[in-house]
Formats: sequence, C-alpha cells, structure tokens
Amino acid sequence: MLVYHLPGTFETREDHLDLLWEAGATGLEERAGLIRAYFDEETELPDAIRDGEWRQEADQDWLAEFKANLRPVQAGRVTIVPPWLRAEIPATQVGLVIEPGMAFGTGHHATTRMAVEALSDLNLDGQTILDVGTGSGVLAIAGALLGAEYALGVDIDPITIPIAEENARDNAVPEGRTAFMVGTLGDDLPGDVVADGVFDVLVANLYAELHDLLVGAYVGHLRPGGPLILTGILTGKLPLVQGALDREGFTDVEVRTDGEWALVTARAGE
Repeated sequence: MLVYHLPGTFETREDHLDLLWEAGATGLEERAGLIRAYFDEETELPDAIRDGEWRQEADQDWLAEFKANLRPVQAGRVTIVPPWLRAEIPATQVGLVIEPGMAFGTGHHATTRMAVEALSDLNLDGQTILDVGTGSGVLAIAGALLGAEYALGVDIDPITIPIAEENARDNAVPEGRTAFMVGTLGDDLPGDVVADGVFDVLVANLYAELHDLLVGAYVGHLRPGGPLILTGILTGKLPLVQGALDREGFTDVEVRTDGEWALVTARAGE
C-alpha cells in the first residue's frame, strides 16, 4: 500500500486537497498531524505538495480494524452499540443499536453522546419530542426508547430518512412512536399526534450559527417551560448561542462541554 505523508491537517492545507485528488489519490485520511494520501502508484506531484514523503506500508483491512476499535458508548441510561456488539449492552441499560453509515450520529461523537445523556436526564414518559437535524434518527429513537410517547425527526437531507426509519425498526420501536420527514421548522409538521406542532421537548444537533438562526422557531415548537437541548456547538461559538437564547427569553441555561464541543440546555419561557 503506497501512502504519501503530507505534514498538516485538512483545515491547514484545505487548498491542497484538490491537488492530491488530481494527482491520482484514491483516498485521504487525517491522522496525528499528517494527511495520509493513498495512491496506486508513485506519481509526480505539484510543487505545493512536495514537502511530503512517500511510504510503502503493509496492506490493512480497514473495515475489520474499524469494527475492532468501535466500542459501546454509555450515555446516561442508554448504551449505544453497532449491531455486532448487541451482546455487550448491560442488562441495566437501555440498548440503542445504530449501524455506522452515511447518516451522522452513531453515538461515538461527543455531540451525539451528550445529547443522549441530556435526554436520559429527563423523565420522558408520555412526552413528545421534536428532533431537528435528525440524521440517523439516534436522538428521536433514544427518546422513544426512554419512554416518550412520540418523537418526530426532521432533516433537510432526504438520504437520512430511510436510514432513520430502518434504525427505528432495528431497535423495535413500537409502530407510531417515531416518525421521520424531510423538511425544516418552517414546514407544516405532521398533525396526527401533535396537532398544534408544539412539543414537550426539542433537541437539535446542528451548529451554532443555525441555532442562532432557528431559535425563534424553537420557541414556536416548544411548550412553555419545555426543555431545549442544543448540541453540535463548538465551545468558541457558545456566546452566539447563549445570546440567542437570552434574546428569545429562554431560562435555566446550562452548558456541558467535552473537548472542543458543547451542549446547551435551557427551558422555554413561561
């Protein structure tokens, strides 16, 4: 396996990534301060990326290595596992099985794990949940498994919806307890369970600028006093989110962090 080791990261050498692809790279990976570019054969490279080093490495079964390194994730009362680790869910935990794939949200990223922990801290029995930016559906499904009467997942990306629906089936979520749709908070939400579009709990795994943009819509879809859970926030962007929550009258604002990522919880004003 031929690998070109280029000093830097995807962020610091963003302008050079296209040069690697154009030179014939079959794959790119960032690891330990290096960009690893995989090639079928050594080739002439542009001057801008000649500060790297060609290395011949042993072939690896990347899928087998990925599976071997993936471990269960405990998030409050929930343990999140891929299908091949079902047997490792403790009897005292709520098991949530998610196939790692195209839709974001396997539980291994800090943002997803913190959001599941925040849901786990609530008494969700009989509650309704709106999951904005649902991705793999992990947060809506977690809410249903934790006792919610109904969880609706909304995402602008149509590719996520069948994945989320399959994940709900794989977790044996009872029919009618979850639903997933393509759309935004500006669209009409299904009214069969939540007729007025107002939910008991709202969770959103997006990013700070979107939270700032959507916080007014969060108010419109969350009952007074209802818990709001926002994640996908870089710690450096916390003031933007906190300012937006203050602007819209949210109370009881609390922040949790994990490395560079933050989760913010609050309650809608009465």
